[in-house]
Amino acid sequence: MNYYNDDIYHTLDKISKLSYFNEWYMIVKDILLSDEFQRRKLFRHHDGSVWDHSIDVSYRSFLLCKYYHLDTRCAAIAGLLHDFYPKAYKYSDELAKLDKDYLSDVKKKQPIHKMHGFTHANAAANNAVKFFPSLIDDKIYSCIKTHMFPLNIMPPKYIEGWIITMMDKKLSMNVIKEIKYIPGIISKRINKNRR
Repeated sequence: MNYYNDDIYHTLDKISKLSYFNEWYMIVKDILLSDEFQRRKLFRHHDGSVWDHSIDVSYRSFLLCKYYHLDTRCAAIAGLLHDFYPKAYKYSDELAKLDKDYLSDVKKKQPIHKMHGFTHANAAANNAVKFFPSLIDDKIYSCIKTHMFPLNIMPPKYIEGWIITMMDKKLSMNVIKEIKYIPGIISKRINKNRR
C-alpha cells in the first residue's frame, strides 16, 4: 500500500492550475507533506476520501476569504484540518492493513450524541494541535472545533469559521442528488446505529 507521496504538487493537478493555488499551497504545504495527514487518503468520506474533501474545503474557503479580504491563512489551515479526526468512522481495507487502531471506533454502537457527526469536530481540533502545534492558534482551533454547527452547540466565533462550516456543508451535500432522499438517508443511518 502506497498512500504517501512527497510530490504533492503534482498529485493536486486538478487544482494546481487554478488562481492563487501557489499562495494556498505555500500555506498548507507542511500539512500536505505530513505522513499523518496523507493517511487521510485512506479515510473514507461520503463518496471520496477525507484527503480529497479536506483539500476542497480548504482551497475553496481560502478563495472566498481572499475575495472578501479575510484571513486566508486561517481558512486554508482550518479548512484542511477540519476533518483531521484521529480515528476513521468508516471501514477501509487499506486502513485495516496499515493500522487497525485507526478503525477502533468503526463498529462501536454509540448513543446519538456520541456519533461521529457530533464529536469529530472537537477530536479534529485536538488532533490538529497534537500534530501541528506551531500552526494552530486560537482562531484556527475555534474554526475547526465549531465547523459542525448546528450539531455542535457552539456556533463559529469567526467569519472564517462560518465560511468553513458552510463550505463543508455545501461539499458534503453534493453526494445527495435530490433533497427528497435526505429523510431516507437519515433514517437508514439512525436504524443502522440502533442495531
